Amino acid sequence: MNRIKVSISTLGCKSNQYDSSALEDALKGACLSIVPFPGPADAYIINTCTVTGRTDTQSRQLIRKVRRDNPNALVIVTGCYAQVSADEVAAIEGVDFVVGNPEKARIAEFIKMGRQASPVKELGVWQDGTPWTLRTLSSSGRTRATLKIQEGCDRACSYCIIPKARGASRSLPLDTVEREIDSLVEAGYREIVLTGIHLGAYGTDFTGRVSLTTVLELIEKRNFPCRFRISSLDPDEVTDELIDLLKSAKRVCNHLHLPLQSGDDSIIRKMHRPYTGSLFAEKVEKLSSCVPGISIGADIIAGFPGEGEKEFNSTFSLLSGLPLSYLHIFPFSERRGTPAAAFPGRVDQRAVKERCEKLRELDLIKREAFHRSFEGKSECVLVEKVRDKKTGLLKGHARNYILAFINGDDSLKGTLASVTLLSSFSEGMKAAFLGPQSPQEAF
Repeated sequence: MNRIKVSISTLGCKSNQYDSSALEDALKGACLSIVPFPGPADAYIINTCTVTGRTDTQSRQLIRKVRRDNPNALVIVTGCYAQVSADEVAAIEGVDFVVGNPEKARIAEFIKMGRQASPVKELGVWQDGTPWTLRTLSSSGRTRATLKIQEGCDRACSYCIIPKARGASRSLPLDTVEREIDSLVEAGYREIVLTGIHLGAYGTDFTGRVSLTTVLELIEKRNFPCRFRISSLDPDEVTDELIDLLKSAKRVCNHLHLPLQSGDDSIIRKMHRPYTGSLFAEKVEKLSSCVPGISIGADIIAGFPGEGEKEFNSTFSLLSGLPLSYLHIFPFSERRGTPAAAFPGRVDQRAVKERCEKLRELDLIKREAFHRSFEGKSECVLVEKVRDKKTGLLKGHARNYILAFINGDDSLKGTLASVTLLSSFSEGMKAAFLGPQSPQEAF
């Protein structure tokens, strides 16, 4: 008997990528066959994102394209956009099921129900978030594995709709985290990315003194033949304890991504973010001086309501003076149902575009300066399984997240390689292959 073929497409964050990998494992367990997107397949699952208006648009475009290209296939839309805008999703022609995050574990059941005359909405209770039962020990063919150890968010940032899509903060028990790391290491992964919706909140729902640093201490103590990367932390969650650990860490990468969003204190308060620009600067300076070779990136939102030239210049000045290695820049995107959607002081779109462009220019300056400081240095790179489409070269990230491009043969794919970083260019750094590295040497 032929198995039903299922293809999954994922938009958005690493937690969503993890959920899609977990879905693949669950569907295989239900005797369904997984085929790479875009198929052809009998059923399509689109795991959506709703963090910005742009991701909503991308989700809608993808849904329509899947239906247009596969008129007879089953189409299931899940993820955060499906959760918070279910009626909008259901109104897209050809959608069979709209499945909320709490119901993701039931998707095999919906697939077996087949095409529907009209869209069926199965949303669950959003406060429940994605069930912990949806776990994975694979990573959808990726070079590195993602391990979700935290779900949901208790912070109430005024611009963010995600808490209403993912529910309250919950943490995976420490012993389960350890078991899943063991399984991923046994499966051969050389890098594991620790992720969550609000990763820095790990352990706050437990009794006793448990935090993300507890997980990192376990990693260092166990001395796994693998490196670990922290996906993202809010600035106020960078504790002295964490910095001390990173200072001498052998397994945890010297790379942190800190969502600043604004460097102006009046805007930070309107965003309901629990820190100040000076606190962010203090954390970045301390990390830079204490942790050798660390790469520190930041998220920035341009054009938040009430951001005038004075407030923007305050942010720009703060970023300019700090040892950051890259910036991720986003224009403010109104999210229906958030406090910021009703804030006065909307910024003209032309001004928003100009500010984004100015920040992108600063990002390029920061990247090039960081790269230049590593010219001629040797680094260990985990080579990706897929070549770079633009250059045709092999590529991989160094421990501190520098993206190295290597002229080598396909036998290096998926391996640890010692390289010399040569020069910066728009995509990353050109590198010369020195030789293979064993996990013992690399870590």
